[in-house]
Order: sequence, then structure tokens, then C-alpha cells
Amino acid sequence: MATAEASGSERKGEGGDTSVTYYRLAEVAKRNTSKEVWMVIHGRVYDVTRFLNEHPGGEEVLLEQAGVDASESFEDVGHSYDAREMLKEYYIGDVHPSDLKPQGGNKDPSRNNSCKSCWAYWILPIVGAVLIGLLYRHYTADSKSS
Repeated sequence: MATAEASGSERKGEGGDTSVTYYRLAEVAKRNTSKEVWMVIHGRVYDVTRFLNEHPGGEEVLLEQAGVDASESFEDVGHSYDAREMLKEYYIGDVHPSDLKPQGGNKDPSRNNSCKSCWAYWILPIVGAVLIGLLYRHYTADSKSS
């Protein structure tokens, strides 16, 4: 059984349940095998072990994200509304608030650095397209002069 840190605070949850179980990220990190797969998506903890064989992308996709915050990967794939609704079925609790907030009042360094290489997502494909265009033009010009 999971050793989660339950909080005395309550809030309204889904299905009329008002208590929330909080899990430390260290606890979630231990659940990263094919026998037990937990992940965090947007501050909520999900046990997706039962879903491994049903996942349309294959179980490997879930196992790669097991035990970590999979929010970015979940959003990058562009899951449908139905997939988001299905996710509620696997909800087991929230990430402990102290694990969500940066320590010492500093801003989260991962958020500050998260887009340092964002330019690469735009510049590299544009440069690649220009190079391909130039090469195409060069080779088509050579074939006309031959």
C-alpha cells in the first residue's frame, strides 16, 4: 500500500468526495515499474497501471513517463477531451503543495529556463527549409543547362 502524506485540509473533489490525499514527488518516483505506474499531470497524481495494456500509444509511452511529472508530454501529444475525461478514472490524489512550490520563495528555475532553446524549434526548421530550397534550385538549374 502506498505511504502517502495525507493532509488535514479538505477541498471539494470529484464525485462529491471532499478529502484529498497528497503524495510527495519522491513517493510517485518509486512507482515507475510495469507492476505499478504512477505519474503526475498538472499537479495531480494518477495510477495508470490498469491502463498500460489499453493505451493507444502502447505501454512503453506510459512507462517512459512513470514516476515523473508528465504534464508537458501529455500536452505535447494533444490528448482529446475523451482522453482527459478518462484520466479522471485513474486519479488518486494531488502532489503535496510543498513539492509544487519552489523552496525559499525563489522562482522555479525550470520555468525560467524552459524556453531558452525555443528558438531552435522555429529557426532550425526554417534554415533547413531554405537549404533544401537552395539545393533543389541548384540541382534543377544544373539539369536545365545540361
